Amino acid sequence: MTPRLSASLLTSLVAVVAVLWGVAGIVSLPAGLLLLAVVGWFAAPGMLAAWVLYAPGSRGAMALLVGPIWGYGMSSVVFLALWVAGLRGAGVLLAPPIAAAIAWALLSGMRHALTAPRFGRGDCAAACLLVALVPAIAGWPFSRVGEMLPDGRAYRAYFTADFVWRMAVAAELSKGTVPPRNPYYRGDRLRYYWLAHLVPAAEYRELAPRVRLEQVLLVNSLGLGMTFMLFLYAFVRQWVTRPAAAFAGCAIILFCSSFEGLERLLHLWRGGHSLDVLRTLNIDAVTRWFYQGLPIDGLHRLLWYQPHHSTGYALGLSCLLVLAQARHPLSVSLLAYCGTLLGLCLLLSTFSAMMLTVAVAVAAAVLVVQRREWWALPKGAVAGALPLAGAVGIAFAMQYIDSGERSLMEVIVNPMAVTNAPTVLFLSLGPPLLLSIVGVLLAVRGAPPSLWMIGVVVAVSFFFYFFVNVRDHQYVYVGWRAGHLLFMAFAVLTALAVERLLRLGAPARRASLAAVTLASLLALPTFIIDFYNTQDLSNRMQGAGFPWTLVLGHDEVRAFDFLRHRTPEESIVQIEPFPRDPSTWAYIPAFAERRMAAGLPISMVPYQKYLEASERVREVYATDDPQEVYARAARLRIDYLFVGNPEREAHPHFEATLRARPDLFPEVFSEGSVSIFYLYRAGWTGQ
Repeated sequence: MTPRLSASLLTSLVAVVAVLWGVAGIVSLPAGLLLLAVVGWFAAPGMLAAWVLYAPGSRGAMALLVGPIWGYGMSSVVFLALWVAGLRGAGVLLAPPIAAAIAWALLSGMRHALTAPRFGRGDCAAACLLVALVPAIAGWPFSRVGEMLPDGRAYRAYFTADFVWRMAVAAELSKGTVPPRNPYYRGDRLRYYWLAHLVPAAEYRELAPRVRLEQVLLVNSLGLGMTFMLFLYAFVRQWVTRPAAAFAGCAIILFCSSFEGLERLLHLWRGGHSLDVLRTLNIDAVTRWFYQGLPIDGLHRLLWYQPHHSTGYALGLSCLLVLAQARHPLSVSLLAYCGTLLGLCLLLSTFSAMMLTVAVAVAAAVLVVQRREWWALPKGAVAGALPLAGAVGIAFAMQYIDSGERSLMEVIVNPMAVTNAPTVLFLSLGPPLLLSIVGVLLAVRGAPPSLWMIGVVVAVSFFFYFFVNVRDHQYVYVGWRAGHLLFMAFAVLTALAVERLLRLGAPARRASLAAVTLASLLALPTFIIDFYNTQDLSNRMQGAGFPWTLVLGHDEVRAFDFLRHRTPEESIVQIEPFPRDPSTWAYIPAFAERRMAAGLPISMVPYQKYLEASERVREVYATDDPQEVYARAARLRIDYLFVGNPEREAHPHFEATLRARPDLFPEVFSEGSVSIFYLYRAGWTGQ
């Protein structure tokens, strides 16, 4: 057995063991492997598509690297069609074979249109190690999500934001209503790009209560995280020849992306403060907290919180990979396929698709000029626009967008982006920024073909970072999306820098690699602090208006169990939104899996209508007259009024007001700090 073969087998074994360990920490291994198999099943059509599109010699590797991310997007759209048609249960597993048949029919005329680099056993080892890094990064934090402690079920920030939001969306989707309803605004549709959560929602619909919603979502995240890392490796490897350099570029982006941790360590050391202060920080938002700048999250956070965005990024960036690898990149059929990938991106991560559509359009235009194929401009534009327009039509049909009276997006100079910009960008982008500059300088002579496409991604990302804003998100939303795309582009340039440095003479090579190692080590504290904090359920301190660890008391857990199993799933269960914002804003939709008449969701825009509706709910809780409480609540179509400690503190009289009229408000649940009252309706049988 050759050393390279031994390394491939060893790293494959490491990946398998790591994945099994990661799954077992979330749910029982049989259930976890079943959930992971569903992700693989939905990914399969893309493997067929890649096998058809790529030329012999690389198609096997590309089918495994980029195919899964393509397949998950394809299967999700077919699954949506089946879901809208009313198919439920095991029948939804028909989506992947249907997607595979469609892909075969549409792509069979494009055989061998793409040529990728040749891959060897070194690539196998590098890809397996990157797959193993997904459970290594996410396994421990995932194992602690919703952990039952002596005082209740615990959720660590920032799982209480992105992940709990995903719980609320998936819980609503699992009800099967099409389009899904808005659990934060009665009578409205779910104004969100929810397709990415439909597969785990359907799984939960079939498997509950044998598995918890959290477990389904976490295993799905683990699976999508692995497909993302496989794509990222293929994307980086397109522009470098050494597997070790491609692996280094990906690893540096994951573990050494920011100097923010170092900055805080130096600050604490100079001030003589305890390191325990680090437990009270969002370490990847130091630039926002202390420099008032536009923050950029590290790419490792995608693996924890946002698999839908990572999948969207990969689908969109696949277009650039296709253009870079195509023998005839401006052919109508190939541009139509790029438009399809962008359409899939739009349905999974809408704003990311806007940025990536601009980048792909610029890249295609440059190719037209380079190749002087002027005829391709109108034909290619139409070919790419048609499937993208179809995706836009689906988004409108599913009522993703709630524009209200004004556009949700504005082109302005983002005030946060220009505040302390040099310092903020240096801290946020860390070694990847520095190494990317080195990579560009070293590649001035003999740059890989089409490396300029990475420059397009960087330019478009910086344009959106500085000049585009999504309303009602405190100016920060675009920074997260643009920052992630910058990191993915920097992964290529970082790998290129490492590869070119490895070609230097021995003294220069040793010195330069020592400098790279030092810079990476200086950035490592950000990841270490973030990794520790994201699983630290012992931290019961208060953050910026929210607890670092949200603990649902045993009485609350039992109340949610009562609501899930003893009330109709269409019920409106209401809390008082204002005293619960921002710590338990997703309380009822995520944990009780019921809708509210009004709430204050942090991810929904425009925000004003939620404020106005929540004000009407506050009037219900602020009223002393039981008859008036009943009238106001009935107008809002509320079925159950939830009273916990936040409601008691904000409205001390309210519980007594309800109990004064048991004929109007039968108390259907009372335990510890939680009381639930039903609004009596004629024909009620005492449920």
